[in-house]
Amino acid sequence: MDLFEEITKAVVAGDEEKAAELCQTMLEQGFEPMGIISQGLVPGMDVVEAEYRSGIKFIPEILMSARVIAKGMDQVARYLGDSQLPKLDKVIIGTVKGDIHDIGKQLVKMLLESAGLEVVDLGTNVTKEEFIQEIRRTQASVVLISAMLTTMMPNMKDVVEAIQRETFDQPVIILVGGNPVTSEFAREIHALFSDNAIEAKEKVLKIIREIP
Repeated sequence: MDLFEEITKAVVAGDEEKAAELCQTMLEQGFEPMGIISQGLVPGMDVVEAEYRSGIKFIPEILMSARVIAKGMDQVARYLGDSQLPKLDKVIIGTVKGDIHDIGKQLVKMLLESAGLEVVDLGTNVTKEEFIQEIRRTQASVVLISAMLTTMMPNMKDVVEAIQRETFDQPVIILVGGNPVTSEFAREIHALFSDNAIEAKEKVLKIIREIP
């Protein structure tokens, strides 16, 4: 088993200590830093997500593996230095005003980061003005908005419509999700819908690939 495969195996096992040790060893041996991510860390998450779909793994295990990848990426970033890091696509994520639930949003954030995206997390209880301000500041083309309470769905509609009324320098695509949110509701407010964190990651990556 080569070192890339060992890192992948550590990610699948959720073994943060082992993955960190392997990343450090490979960096010291002169392995290409971004290759460690693309050929070792990320394939591990691909395996975890496939096992989740098959019912072999569950949300806590996905979180463990995502943390392993986050730590490995931090090591690579420290080794390279900010000036040598590639420019990452930015996405914005936040839970609508009035809703302080965070777990689902955090999982989506970690999966997006494991795919190499820069996630601007606005946290919970986020106003439409805060979303709009951050879209302008970061020039992000993808905004993920969540709500976990049925009573907050009108707030989600309000936020989405406020963003859609604005004119930005870049195209802005909105993806909504959360326990009470349905595909029908998303269509009504002219947003894309994600049923779970893995689907959200896949849709965001597809959106980014298709943006000119």
